[in-house]
Parts: sequence; structure tokens; C-alpha cells
Amino acid sequence: MAIIVAIAVAGWFAVSCSPDRSGAERPVSEEEAALLAGMRERNADAEPVALRMTMPVAGETVVVDAYLDWANPLLYARIPDAEGGHRLVQAVPGLIASHADDEAAFEAVEVPAEGWTARQMLSGATTPQETTLDILASSLFTLTAEQADDPAALAEQATWREEGVIDGEPVDSFRAPIMVEADTTAGPAPEALYSLDAAGDLRRFQVNTGEESLSSIDFLREVAFDPASLAPVDLLGGPTISPAAVDEDLASTLAELRAENWSESAEVDMTVPTGDDQVATATGSVDWRTMTAYLHVSDASGKRLFLARPGGFAIQPTDADELPETPPTEGWETHALTDEDVADSFGPVESLVYRLLEMSAEEADDADAIAAEGSLLRVDGTGDDAVYVVEFPVAGDAEAAAGQSAFRYHVADERLVEVEMMTYFGVAGAELEYEDYPMVAVPWEVSEAIG
Repeated sequence: MAIIVAIAVAGWFAVSCSPDRSGAERPVSEEEAALLAGMRERNADAEPVALRMTMPVAGETVVVDAYLDWANPLLYARIPDAEGGHRLVQAVPGLIASHADDEAAFEAVEVPAEGWTARQMLSGATTPQETTLDILASSLFTLTAEQADDPAALAEQATWREEGVIDGEPVDSFRAPIMVEADTTAGPAPEALYSLDAAGDLRRFQVNTGEESLSSIDFLREVAFDPASLAPVDLLGGPTISPAAVDEDLASTLAELRAENWSESAEVDMTVPTGDDQVATATGSVDWRTMTAYLHVSDASGKRLFLARPGGFAIQPTDADELPETPPTEGWETHALTDEDVADSFGPVESLVYRLLEMSAEEADDADAIAAEGSLLRVDGTGDDAVYVVEFPVAGDAEAAAGQSAFRYHVADERLVEVEMMTYFGVAGAELEYEDYPMVAVPWEVSEAIG
């Protein structure tokens, strides 16, 4: 609804008030209504497509090249920035990630694996260009549906506008509502212009984003490209999931994961979105033998050392770029989990660290329960290199629909290799590499305070 309301606020006056157009409009025929009604269903089954977006922004025209995956909503674009250069952008419903420019990667439809930051769509926009891009991306994600829309409703709501030619293909242009379910309290659904060819394929989509002229998206269906690498980056959730039941063998493996960690230690590499275009990184270790996590954390507020045990955590600012092998003996600020004000210092970094500590248990979990409640989300790689991305309840997790859990686990060679955590600003990840670490010498006073 936030998306719909944002478009509705912009209005569609430029659509309805374009010169020399309102008098030419007429009701759509039954055939035209049926063509419009089938458009979103056709898009849902279509291959990824190249786009050219033309956006009026503050009196200037911004042109953006992009690729769109219809089936698994993803927009991958290269956009001009305020400094005269470009940035790469990925968008999924609700989130937008950005990256330093890499023209060669974009032209090859390749996506850099690291170096991305994410923000909330619409609410996280800080410039008119970002707002316009957010509205267009949001609108694009409304253009698919599992089944055709109601032609009778479109016969009442849509109007034929004009004939034209786009990329050599004859088209008919229609004014019609943006085809999503709208809250009846939000007023009439916002409208757009749709230009369809004879086959019912969408060739141009135009919406009003509050500027003097319409923003326009041309679907370059004749542009051939390899979409194999067109997938969201990890910060946006990674490749598409398709939740399925956990079979007996996988359930047995998952049931042993935490017990296998009981006498282990591992190197940890974390990336955690903490705000709009803000990412915290952390490196260090987790030692399940002593239930201790020891990390060097860098984020927008600076660098700090971080110690965590089941009863609490301790932090200390640092100027060092690396984690000292032995923690300093003094200067720690401690927070017991039982403190009334602990929530003021407990954020997504702390949440992910404590989930790592919870990934250890003295005894195996219940394989039958995991088979009943867990889900296999996807498999990355094949054969001996296969990584199983799964979710299953741990430590009293709240019930969630398949694919909607707050945590996901990557399992390879029957070991836990990564934990993902869903946050408001994207997907946090903690990669694990098992190593026999010396036990961390936690200062006595800190140990007393955090357990």
C-alpha cells in the first residue's frame, strides 16, 4: 500500500491533461479490454527484458538503462549520479541496493558480489532522482500477476488513447489503472499509460511521478542478453528461493548441526545492514567450547571491539583496523542481557552474534520436528559443491510461513557455513570457516559481567 499511495499522491494529471488527447479517447472494445487484462499474466511468464527509463527530474531528463526479471521481481540498472558519474542499482520489492559504477559488469549483465549498500524503497530516498526511481521500480513490480485481470472491470475503467509505432512495432496506447488491489480508503487507484503491440506485449509504460512530464519505460524486447547472472545480491536476499519440504536425509543432517558445533570454533566474517545505505562489517571468531564471540566491528559510528557470552556483551572503541589476538584487560563497557536498558545497545549486529552462539547444543535436535517444520529454500551449486539454503526453528523461534523465517542457514558438507538474518534494511550474513582457535582470554571482570 505504501507504494500505491506514493504513486497516488503524485497523481496522474499529466496523463489526463496531456494536450490534444482527452478528446481523442474512447472506451476500449471487448478485444482491447481482453488484451489489457492478459498483459500482466503474459509478463509473469516472459523472459527477462532490457529497459530504457526516461525520467524527468527537477527540470532535467535522466536516462537509465536497466534489466528487469519479470518472474523473480528484480531491477538491475546503471544510473547517473550527482557527481557526473554513474552507480549500479539493484531493486527488489521494498529495497534498493547501490554499488560503485562498473560499466563492463553492467553491459555483461554481471552483478558485483560485494560492496553494496541497501536502503528502504521510498522512505529511504534522499534526492528527487531516488524518489522518482523508487516510484518507477515500484510501478514495474506491479506489472506481473499469476492470472489475468478482469476484462469487464478494465472495459469500464480503461480508455483507448492513440495508435503509434515503438521499435518498429505498431502499438495501441491505453489509459488504465495501475493493476493492483488498492485499499478502498486510499481513494481511486493511480493510473498509467500502457502501449501494447498486437500480441499483447507491453512496449511502453508511462506514469506521472509529480514532474511536468511523464516518466517513460520502454521495454526493449529485441535486445538479446544472457540473464544467467541476473539475481539479487546477498544483501537483498540472494537468488530466488522456492520452499520445499526437507527430506529425511537433510533433516538428519540439520538435526546434528548444532551438536557438531558443541566442541568447535570458527572464523566469522559478517556483513550487517544497519540503516539506509549503512552496512556494518565484523571479523573475528566464535568459540562454542566456551560460548564466546570475539569480533572487530566497523560501522558508521566507528570501530569497536566486541565480546559476547550468553549472559551479555562488552564493547570497547578502537583505532585499530584488526582484532587484537588478546582482548585488552581494561576499558570495556559491559551490558548484561538482564539490564533494563540493554535494548538501547542491542542492534542487528548483536542479534546476529547471539544467533551464532545459539548454533551450538550439547545434544542433537529432533530430526522429525525439523522435517515437519523446516524448509529447503534452494540449492546453490551441484554435487560435492552443493550448498543447501534452509530454514528451521531454533531456540524457540516464532512460527513463520515457509520462506518467511527471520533466519536462514547455509549447509555444505554437512556443516553450517553461513547464517543469514532478515533485517529492515536487507539481509545480514555471517560466514563461518571452521578453525581450531585458541580460547579467548576474556578479562575476569568482563567475564563476571557477561557470563
